[in-house]
Amino acid sequence: MKIRCIANTGDVLPTMCRDPLRGIDIDTQFPVTTGSSYPVYAVTLFLGTVWYYVLDDDRNPWPTWMPAPLFEVEDGSLPPTWSIGYFRFSREEQYPILSFPEWAADHHFYERLVDREDEAIQVFENRRREVEDS
Repeated sequence: MKIRCIANTGDVLPTMCRDPLRGIDIDTQFPVTTGSSYPVYAVTLFLGTVWYYVLDDDRNPWPTWMPAPLFEVEDGSLPPTWSIGYFRFSREEQYPILSFPEWAADHHFYERLVDREDEAIQVFENRRREVEDS
């Protein structure tokens, strides 16, 4: 799946996508470049809309989530290995995730990737190639 950025500021987001308590309001600047394309490494739902995990312009070695209204879909095909998971962190914090199986089945995968654990890094690098080659 590949998406193209059409905006990068909170003022273009639907009201339901904004949550000032989480730092998402009309003044939020997202680290993506208008006109640039980004491979998608996972998809989730949050604040009533779809969010894509992409490697953004901050150049972190892990994907971060961005609200879908900032993008248009260039190629909606998904890698054949992807699956869906559902994470229940609390009664109020529950999210589906569509991604490669290691992430979809393990709600700690992303945390381990950000913490730079070797196994998570290796899995992501392998799956990253799969996403970028599809």
